[in-house]
Amino acid sequence: MICFFFFIILNQANTHNWPYLPVISYYNIAFMLEAEIHSTQLYFIIDTGSSVTMIESTYKQSQTFQNLNQTYEQQYDLGKCKGVFGMDRLVLSKQLYIPQFTMAYGTCQKMPFFDQYIGLMGLSNRFQVKHVFEDQQFHSSIFGLEFRKNKESRLYYNITNIEEKVTWHQLNVDHRWMIKMLGVYVDNEDVTDIFTGSAFLDSGYSCLVLTQNQFAYIWERNLKSLCKIIDKSIYCDCNYNNFPNFTIYFEGAKIIIESQNYFPYSYNDKLCKLCISQHNRDYLILGLPFIMSTTVLFDKTNQKIGLVDSFDIHQISPIYFHLQLIIVGTLTLVIIFYASQKERTFVKVDIELRNLEYL
Repeated sequence: MICFFFFIILNQANTHNWPYLPVISYYNIAFMLEAEIHSTQLYFIIDTGSSVTMIESTYKQSQTFQNLNQTYEQQYDLGKCKGVFGMDRLVLSKQLYIPQFTMAYGTCQKMPFFDQYIGLMGLSNRFQVKHVFEDQQFHSSIFGLEFRKNKESRLYYNITNIEEKVTWHQLNVDHRWMIKMLGVYVDNEDVTDIFTGSAFLDSGYSCLVLTQNQFAYIWERNLKSLCKIIDKSIYCDCNYNNFPNFTIYFEGAKIIIESQNYFPYSYNDKLCKLCISQHNRDYLILGLPFIMSTTVLFDKTNQKIGLVDSFDIHQISPIYFHLQLIIVGTLTLVIIFYASQKERTFVKVDIELRNLEYL
C-alpha cells in the first residue's frame, strides 16, 4: 500500500502556483506574449533560441527610447536580422511593468511573422545578454513554458518556491538550452542508436527538427506511405492517430510527444502540414511539439533545464530510487514484525490450551 501511495504521489496532477503571463497561440506554430511600448500594442514571439529581444525599427520613435549606440546583426536559419540596441519601458500582458529593458530595434529579412506589430523575445541561456525575467525586481530568473494545443498556455516567471515534481538536467553547452538524451522510442520501436546525443529546446518557430539520418529513417518507416514533400514541407493525411508517438528519455524522466502535437493545424479536412523537418546539424531540436507535451523550466543562473511532472518510474533519479528502497524495506520489516507477533500469539494460545487440557 505504501508503494502504491508513493506511486500516486509521483503521478498526481500538478498545480503550479507560480506567477504567470497568459500566452497567445498562433495556430500552434508560434506562441506570443502581448506587450505595450509607449501606448503601442504589439506581440513578442517567445524564443528560447534567441539571445536578443528584437522589435521593428519604428519603435525608436518612442519618447522614452534611449539609443545605446551599439549595432546588432544576427543570422537565423530562416533569415537575417540587424539593427541597433536601445532601451525603453515595456509592459507585458498589461500586468508586468519593466521600467528599462534593452532591445534591438531593426529589421529582419525572410523571418515569418516579424513586422511592425510582432517582435522576438529572446530567452536564451547566454550570459552576455540579460533576458526580461532577469530584471532586478525579480527574486529569481527562472521562467517556465507551458504551451498547450487549443488550451490555455502560460509563461511562468519569478519562480522561487519549487515544490513541484521536477527533474533537473545540466546543460552540456554554454550557448543553447541543450541537454543529453538517454533514449528515444517511436511508438514501441527503440531508435536510440539513431537518436543518440543532445537535444536543443527551442520555443521559437521550431518543430521537431531531425538530423538528416534521423529524418531519412523516420520518413521511410513512418511517414512515406502517408505523406508527401512539397517545397521541403511535409503534407499528410490529417488523421494523426495513424502516426507514431515519440518518447524521449532523459535521466530520471521521460516525455511522450503524442502525434497530435506535431500536427499544428489543418489546411483543409484532408491535408495537414507536419511540424517535422530536418537540418544538417548533428543534434535534434525539440521544438514546439515537445514543449506542448510538458512544462519546461529554464534556469539560466545554474544552467539547467527542469522537466515538470515527468518522472519515469523505471528510470528514476538516484534520490527517489533510494527513497523507494527505504519505503519498500520499511514495509517489509513491518510485515515481518506483525507476522512474527501474530505467530507468537498463536503459540501462546496453543500452550495455554494444552495447559488447560493437562489440568
